[in-house]
Amino acid sequence: MAAHIYGAGGLGREVLAALRAMNREVACFIVDGGDASAVLHGVPLRDSSAASLADASAQFVLAIGDGEARRRIAASLAHARFMTVIHPTATIGPSVSIADGAMIIGPVSMTIDISVGAHALVNPGCTIAHDCVLGAFSSLGPGVSLAGRVNVCEGANLGVGAAVAPGVVIGAWATVGAGAVVIRDVEPGTIVVGVPARPIRRSA
Repeated sequence: MAAHIYGAGGLGREVLAALRAMNREVACFIVDGGDASAVLHGVPLRDSSAASLADASAQFVLAIGDGEARRRIAASLAHARFMTVIHPTATIGPSVSIADGAMIIGPVSMTIDISVGAHALVNPGCTIAHDCVLGAFSSLGPGVSLAGRVNVCEGANLGVGAAVAPGVVIGAWATVGAGAVVIRDVEPGTIVVGVPARPIRRSA
């Protein structure tokens, strides 16, 4: 089945490159207010109100960087099918479970006994050690490092180069700033930054 990529920004183009590396056909980018005559990297743009969204055979990839936006779009496409994207350069160990709609972009290392939730995003250069859990709609920026048994809950967002110590829980919809080193649990909805990471406020 050809992929329908929801979003044509930076992540959308990265997903396109990953799908092509996987030898998967891409039908279109889906954008709000898309120009039916527009083409990006050889792929047509289609408006989000187009009939293709009702195509029962379509498989979608939600290439939107914001996890909350991915959640909203997934809810609006409740009966759709979603394609999982795993770039061929990713190193995926045994007993790694990757749910529908997840995006593993570029060279990533996942060791063993790891769970990746629906529509989670793992950017290039991430290292994920044993027994980690990535919740649905969570996002790991480029170069994030997770030690063993880390639980990144639903919708949590870890910025570029963040590092998380063993056994730490990153609460739902929490945000970890770029370059932060997290050595203790982060409460849901909290924003933490620094070395070691400390809360600055709760997210809206």
